[in-house]
Amino acid sequence: MRLALYKETLAPAAKPSGFRRRLGRYIRLSLVASVVAAGGAGWWWKEPIIDQFILLSAESGLKLENIVVFGRINTTNDQLFDAIGMKRGDPMITADLKQIRNNIEALGWVEAARVERHFPKGLVIHLQERQALALYQSAEGHQVIDSNGEVIHGVKIEDFRHLPVISGTKAETKARGIIAILETEADLYNEVWSLAYRSERRWDVYLGDNIRIMLPEEDPLSAWQKLAKMDRQHKLTQRNTVDIDLRIPGQIIIKPDQPIKPKGSQT
Repeated sequence: MRLALYKETLAPAAKPSGFRRRLGRYIRLSLVASVVAAGGAGWWWKEPIIDQFILLSAESGLKLENIVVFGRINTTNDQLFDAIGMKRGDPMITADLKQIRNNIEALGWVEAARVERHFPKGLVIHLQERQALALYQSAEGHQVIDSNGEVIHGVKIEDFRHLPVISGTKAETKARGIIAILETEADLYNEVWSLAYRSERRWDVYLGDNIRIMLPEEDPLSAWQKLAKMDRQHKLTQRNTVDIDLRIPGQIIIKPDQPIKPKGSQT
């Protein structure tokens, strides 16, 4: 029988009541006392006593019934159940919180986790999930990366086709910075479908209609914001344009889709 697993992100878990804290302390002291009392009879007595204590603790109501999760967005219930490795009715005092945390942090979407035992019947798990930033195009194909440029394993690429595609040597390590710049102009950024990191120095940005915007190495933010302003005024990206070159400070060089014929020329 599977546990009830809840998705909750609005409020932190309640702290254990005074009764629960005293109960947990009593259990720990009782366990220590049992082990110490068995010491004089030899080590072979300890394991049966501990097993009996665990059984009695479960029979008295200290058994797992609830798991509450905070911060879950992309991590699935099945992944969490497998990582926790416990089932309903298991003794609470057998929960290995460190191992559970390690198992959860090994999941692709999880950056960090905190696991708490809340007597008498619950586990509370706080997740910090990684944020998908872009699709990184490499020799291995497309991979979803987070804001640190690290690949998020175990995800379906087709679920993230809305993210911009980045390419180029070391592009994944620089993606967060350039995307933060592009996001300052939301309307223009909504048209972006890919970015190419050139010579590990600067970026070319491609819009959905295959217009290439060549950003400068120095101060790409100002160049991008200037382009956005000009685009609002003159609809530059709605023209038959191939390239918009912003690499020269103070200039915007536009290459049209078709060469401009001089006056009087024959078609």
